[in-house]
Amino acid sequence: MVTRIGTFSSASALIQASMNIQTMLNQQQTEEASNVKSATYGGMASGDAGKLLDIQGQSARIKADGAAASAAGAVTQAAYSAIGNINGLASQVRSQLSAALSGTYANGVTPITAQQAQAWLNQLQSQLNTQVAGQYVFGGQATGAPPVNFSDPSYDPTSTPSTPDTAYYSGSPTLRTLTTSDGQTVQISATASSPGFEELARALKTIAAAPTDPTTLQSAYDLVGQATSDLAETQATISTQAATLSDISTAATTKTTTLNNLATDINGADLTTAAVLVSQYQTQLEALYQTIGKLSSDSILKYLS
Repeated sequence: MVTRIGTFSSASALIQASMNIQTMLNQQQTEEASNVKSATYGGMASGDAGKLLDIQGQSARIKADGAAASAAGAVTQAAYSAIGNINGLASQVRSQLSAALSGTYANGVTPITAQQAQAWLNQLQSQLNTQVAGQYVFGGQATGAPPVNFSDPSYDPTSTPSTPDTAYYSGSPTLRTLTTSDGQTVQISATASSPGFEELARALKTIAAAPTDPTTLQSAYDLVGQATSDLAETQATISTQAATLSDISTAATTKTTTLNNLATDINGADLTTAAVLVSQYQTQLEALYQTIGKLSSDSILKYLS
């Protein structure tokens, strides 16, 4: 009788063993399904959790750098495009000034009027108040309001047309700057008070004040020529900014991919091993269940009656 009653302790041990194997089976099945060793840091091997946290921190910082560089890149692209339009405007103005000074007009070209000069000035203002995602491109660090107003009462370069006048500009004198997590800095865009913009605006303002005066037109012609040269320099600077920002964005993508691969190596499941273990644990469980079932069929009541 003692021997038979002892089978219950054996059955209890077998049940406990089956529960342990079931736990291990569940873990391996989870690895197979998720392709990771553990969904929590606590379930990872010693040292791996710290490595994974460090890699994930680096990845997050670099990913943020890439996103910031992409956003800044959109600003520089818009600035570059706007300057291209302004260059086109400057070429048109200079061509008509040349015709006015020589007295020869091509078909359809009429002498310059104050209204025409004002229309050019309006076009320039529109380009310098370009926005990207609700932020003004040429306002420096002040991105929340239009930086240019050529109708501002304080702006009147006609009194001293040979002197730069930026009274039309209400933005910040300091450029926006992107600083990455590793300390790299890149300036973004240009301010609307930059020489090329100011010179073209001053030329147009003086033309509007005296559109038929040869001396005024000659001075404006020369000023537009200088503006064209300075605009090209500004555009080249912005082109360099855009290239640098693109490099940062591309490098960030490459680095985050590499870091993510490292994270996978640390916490990635060995699917082949997991599949073998799942099969082994299932076989062991089946054997245990059969043994427990056999023991259960020998009811102790038969030996206590």
